[in-house]
Amino acid sequence: MKKIIAIAIALTCVSAGSAQKFNYNDAQRWLEKPVSNTVNPRYDTASAVCLIEDRKIEYKAVGKDIFIFSTNYKLLKLNNDRGIEMYNKIYVPVYAHNEITDIKARTILKSGKVIDVPAGKIKDVQEEGAKYKIFAMEGVEKGAQIEYTYTVKKPVSISGVEMFQNGTVPTQQAFFTLIVPENLRFSAKGHNGFAVSTDSLINDRRVIAGYSENIDAIDEEKYSFRTPMLQRVEYKLSYNLSTNPNLRLYTWKEFAKRAYEVYTTRTSREEKAVDNYLKQLKLDKNADEAKQILQIEDYVKSTVNSDEDIVGEDVENLEKAIKTKNTNRSGIVRLLATIFDKTGINYQLVFPSNRNKIPVDEEVEIWNSVEEVIFYFPNTKKFIAPYAGDFRYPFIPPVLAGTRGLFLKTTTIGTLKAAVGVFGDIEMEPFEKHAHNMQVNIKFNSSLDSLFIDSKQILTGYGATNYRPIYTYLPKEQQETTTKEIIQSIAKSDNITNIKVENKELNDAFDNKPLVISGNIHTAEMIERAGNKILLKIGDAIGRQEEMYQEKPRQLPIELSYPHVLDRELILEIPDGYIVKNPNDANINIVFKDAGKTTMSFISTHKLEGNKLTINISETYDQLKYPLAQFNDFKKIINAAADFNKVVLVLEKK
Repeated sequence: MKKIIAIAIALTCVSAGSAQKFNYNDAQRWLEKPVSNTVNPRYDTASAVCLIEDRKIEYKAVGKDIFIFSTNYKLLKLNNDRGIEMYNKIYVPVYAHNEITDIKARTILKSGKVIDVPAGKIKDVQEEGAKYKIFAMEGVEKGAQIEYTYTVKKPVSISGVEMFQNGTVPTQQAFFTLIVPENLRFSAKGHNGFAVSTDSLINDRRVIAGYSENIDAIDEEKYSFRTPMLQRVEYKLSYNLSTNPNLRLYTWKEFAKRAYEVYTTRTSREEKAVDNYLKQLKLDKNADEAKQILQIEDYVKSTVNSDEDIVGEDVENLEKAIKTKNTNRSGIVRLLATIFDKTGINYQLVFPSNRNKIPVDEEVEIWNSVEEVIFYFPNTKKFIAPYAGDFRYPFIPPVLAGTRGLFLKTTTIGTLKAAVGVFGDIEMEPFEKHAHNMQVNIKFNSSLDSLFIDSKQILTGYGATNYRPIYTYLPKEQQETTTKEIIQSIAKSDNITNIKVENKELNDAFDNKPLVISGNIHTAEMIERAGNKILLKIGDAIGRQEEMYQEKPRQLPIELSYPHVLDRELILEIPDGYIVKNPNDANINIVFKDAGKTTMSFISTHKLEGNKLTINISETYDQLKYPLAQFNDFKKIINAAADFNKVVLVLEKK
């Protein structure tokens, strides 16, 4: 991606002569006699409140060159000691190739007294490799306001993203202004409630304005991906009116063309190197396409290491990658694309969104938002992730599934191949493929003071992909230690025998063979005595479960890493002469239906046959996402599993 973006910036044509100063009224932002601002009552309990945040992005000429001058202004009110602690010292990051051209700050006390930060007290520091301007705010007290502003001179870029929401402080008013020469027309889009105007021509400058108010601070929350939900503005250059006012620049169509060329253009030496590499692969030509894809993916990932941090001359060159067995991410994509071309396997390059990051937007074509590349195979309708060494066909990292992405569909004109970019869905593998199931058999020893537990954990889909790398990459001793820890999740004990791991190879994901981790546990941890009664903490046998107690109102909708099912079977052999007094305590039934269909549930039931008590538990989440309105129901399901942890069976003599 870096290569494609660099080409784009080099081709950006702007008219430096058209850039003049835009008359932007800053008076309301830095008053000669500042006033005390009112805090919205909804933020009375916040440690600090950002009363005004204003960001102005201006493209200006300096000599014959164009630079970006980004002015950031903040006015905050400190409500308590925590707020003072947060803002008694301000760090302004200084990134490579950027220059801070102006910076000032002051404290405004409740009395109205103003304490300016002297320029000599603004220091340059470096911490953990990062550079900052740092200054202390003097005289801060509860109810004080702090005000600071700075301007950063940056190299020109064709796009940008401004985030206006965080997990630290709420913002009462947020302003965004983009100012560019009149011959340039930008597109901009606000997300999650941030309103953005179309561009207007004011004097000889084009202006896009944005505004939002009462932006709550959003903390990280369990079962959610926060970043895509934050308020932000995205913008990019779309037209150069001085060259061709009807030609949209830097479109996804253009990106698709350039990306396809980057990943599929090869030298004759590279072609020859891949031909020799393919001979060592010994592809099974009688296998169906899916198995051939797996064989190719596994061979490449097993013989060539890919790492974005690998640098050097011609690091993406295929001849060098095959020889050194090392390349970067682009190199591994090029290698796989070459092999698929040579073996006649139909594929499409796909640039997916990442559910944990800012999504790739279809309307505002910000090429910088593209970070990942995966392969899609139209004949099988499955994907592979080229540089995700832990994953095998058809599984890709779950944050890349359940999203939308740009698919490069190839077309052939004569002997020439090209690609057309089309957005489409990247489907998650069905929920029933992802499981963390258990089979647990429990019986007492002869003196009834300990238990013999036969445990088996049965993992499929993404449930298994989380664990299989243990058995590929860790040394044997660490594998054994980790396996023991997994078994101990059922019952704490160091006395574990007959440990067995089945279907542990990465390639076992192809047929979704269950990863089975089993062992025999001897423990007394789950037993307590109460007179003549035996108390059996049967709930511990499903492992510790999450509990959700929401002190603050939930802000984000629910989003899982992947939909899944958890089926557990617990079989207790009741000792001779004893009965279970409270088997009904194991019964829990919490089901949520949406439009008549069960979308999440926790159901546990028991069956007593002779001296055998069988408890069957089914916990399902068949959706990837649940709306905020269903959070309380989701919480009930999660807490039902935690409630089962607390189930204690009482055994009494007959």
